[in-house]
Amino acid sequence: MFNMVMSLLINTGAFYGISKVLPGFKIKSEQTAFTVAVVYSILGVIAGFLVAPLVGIVTIGLMLFAFIPVIGPLIAGAGLLATVFLVSFALTVLLLIGIDKYMEDFEMDSISTTFFAAILLGVINVVARVILPGV
Repeated sequence: MFNMVMSLLINTGAFYGISKVLPGFKIKSEQTAFTVAVVYSILGVIAGFLVAPLVGIVTIGLMLFAFIPVIGPLIAGAGLLATVFLVSFALTVLLLIGIDKYMEDFEMDSISTTFFAAILLGVINVVARVILPGV
């Protein structure tokens, strides 16, 4: 429960902070930032459950390359990292686009704004998890 509350607070702060530093990423108020964080978190959990089998299948496919001498382990390890990063990034972009479409008080001007917001949100969450392990 504590981890969920901390995650919501971090995401709320992240959304509000991104709205202050990224032109084209507009959030009306702190309450809107909290609502966006709640919707983003709920949809993120649901999407994670739906995408996890796909990531597992891709990971198993990449592990087959591990048997190639010298380069195999590099491909398998980097492939797993790249797969997880790309899936996470794509989910964040899709979630932000979906939330933007259905919430009036949250607006993004362009797809490039969405990409930059997804990168910033990812960096903020990684830093928060390094500082607060388990969140």
